[in-house]
Amino acid sequence: MTATTPSPTPDLVSPSPVAAARATDPPPVRRLGFTVIMLAAFMTSFDTTGVNIAVPAIQESLGGSYGAMQWVIAGYTLPFALLLVTGGRLGDAYGRRRLFLVGLAGFTVASLLAGTAGDVGWLVAARVMQGVAAAIMGPQVLAIFQVLVPPARRGTLLAIYGLVIGLGTVSGPMLGGILLGVDLFGWGWRTIFLINLPVGVVAFVGGLLWLPESRDERRRGFDFGGVFLAAAALLLLLHPLMYGRELGWPWWSWVCLAAAGPAFVLLVRFERRKERAGASPLVALHLFGQRVFTAGVLANGIATALMYGFFLTFVVFLQNGLGYSSERTGWAISSMAIGSAISSMVAIPLARVAGRTALVVGAILMTLGMAALNVVVVVSGDRLTPLPIVVTLAVVGIGMGLVTVPILNVTLASIPNVDAGSASGIFSTGKQVGGALGVAVTGAVFFGFVVDQDEASRDRFVDAMGWTLGVQVVLCLLVLALVFVLPRKVDPATS
Repeated sequence: MTATTPSPTPDLVSPSPVAAARATDPPPVRRLGFTVIMLAAFMTSFDTTGVNIAVPAIQESLGGSYGAMQWVIAGYTLPFALLLVTGGRLGDAYGRRRLFLVGLAGFTVASLLAGTAGDVGWLVAARVMQGVAAAIMGPQVLAIFQVLVPPARRGTLLAIYGLVIGLGTVSGPMLGGILLGVDLFGWGWRTIFLINLPVGVVAFVGGLLWLPESRDERRRGFDFGGVFLAAAALLLLLHPLMYGRELGWPWWSWVCLAAAGPAFVLLVRFERRKERAGASPLVALHLFGQRVFTAGVLANGIATALMYGFFLTFVVFLQNGLGYSSERTGWAISSMAIGSAISSMVAIPLARVAGRTALVVGAILMTLGMAALNVVVVVSGDRLTPLPIVVTLAVVGIGMGLVTVPILNVTLASIPNVDAGSASGIFSTGKQVGGALGVAVTGAVFFGFVVDQDEASRDRFVDAMGWTLGVQVVLCLLVLALVFVLPRKVDPATS
């Protein structure tokens, strides 16, 4: 399961008269509305990892360096992260249904542009547009959910929502591999983007027919300064990590890396000033004064960094390094999605009973599974077969589901209700930032060993994957250390 888990039901929704009328809609209409927002949630989650399986095919079709391929991934997650809070505020001010439809339309158009891209630059630009649209649409889902779903049904349907989001992300490479294998109409990798068109159109029409409108009558500001500073700081860090290696680490890459630290310091100071002035900052920094909250956000972000970085590099390793087809690659790593799906069904009830112990067990399984895969890759080399991949990744997936599904609720057990909305927003933002950083850092390690994609031998790919999986094991250990900071017990009211 992904690092995204259902946020606490927002307490800021002020239903409009239309929404109040919708509350009396018959159950079939509400079910149709719920299906619409689940379609949209799955689509945006799938696109975070589904494209990874197509990276080798995109390179072959459009050319471009490995650095450019990293931006095909991070170009989606970075604007998604930076604009999530702003997208939520826009929905509060101008109507959640309206912004949901705007974001959905933009995402569908961006998918068309990505699927018809003629060069890598155009594809990256389309991915950025997808990320912006996802950030506009995503925050509206839970707000619409609250208006759409009766209180008695919210617990069950929130669990379904979490499962949909998680499976959309973790199963992305598997489903992407199937789409590439089927090769609809000879579209190849473009199918992964173009499949969003019929889904987007159906969801848009359904949104017009069955979704309620709501807004927050209180006017809260937009922290555009915080968005700009956060974007600048992250770009100063990510861009040289992705391109510096392949360009021979020119002087500007070191200048950017040196400037990233001061840029983050400036962001923190700016956000603190806004918070002290009673404004609405992009990030509620006072929450990080709580050790449990900070540990939960970091564990969540690191788990996502691990997953996004792993999918990108392992797919390239299997296809470019060992000659696996995209379909075979998708099936080989499908056990991670299956394991995560199984564990996610019991993760939250288990956390209610066992508390932090459930997350500790999950982190241990993640670590053992990733370490076992590392050993298998190093020992087997270019003779690696799918069976040990399937077994080890099943263990990783089970562990990831046990950690990432309940971690938000476990962490929020120590957060006052008044801060629950801000805390869940930070979790969502931290997930996407973690994903972008994971792609950059893990990619820098892996592609740094591969060096020249045209001359890289199988042995070089094996060495690169061995070192990369070593980094993944370290990330798993960090998650394990951080979950020990979380509360021993979970308040049932928060889960």
